Amino acid sequence: MYLPDDGAPNLLGALALLVSSRMRTAVTGPAGAGGVLAEALVVLKDQPGVTAEWLRQVLGLTQPGAAHLVRRLREQGWVERRPGADARSRALHLTPAGAAAAGDVLRAREEALAELLAPLSAEQRTHLAEAARTLLRHEVTDARSLAHLCRLCDRGRCPACPVYAGLRATEDES
Repeated sequence: MYLPDDGAPNLLGALALLVSSRMRTAVTGPAGAGGVLAEALVVLKDQPGVTAEWLRQVLGLTQPGAAHLVRRLREQGWVERRPGADARSRALHLTPAGAAAAGDVLRAREEALAELLAPLSAEQRTHLAEAARTLLRHEVTDARSLAHLCRLCDRGRCPACPVYAGLRATEDES
């Protein structure tokens, strides 16, 4: 494998850890606990009616972990379970309080990321966005991997989502 001598892979790794750490710290406050609660709120905001099993797969949890997560979300008053697509399934929907909490999570995420980007010039931000679009476009293979990668995205701020565009291109090729 070719690794450039310019340090780009190492810098990208360090940047990824910095961004991840800042986002996790930012979203933990509004969710009141670890990042998985925040991730679940955002996923359910964007995809109401999914099952706990689907949520488990998107968030990479075990079955007991997903059951515990749904229980915590319900205890917070953020999620309600409704009848699902068939008699055995239960669909998860945010309550008004859950939707407000999801909005708080997304605002905290946005503020943390804006703070990270503040030292960059407009031109540097444009180049970073172009590089990110190129890297992200080829990373999904199905709807679940899209949901996993975008589990903390504010989808309203990304109308031309490169991840979704990449998925569509993959589907069109099939």
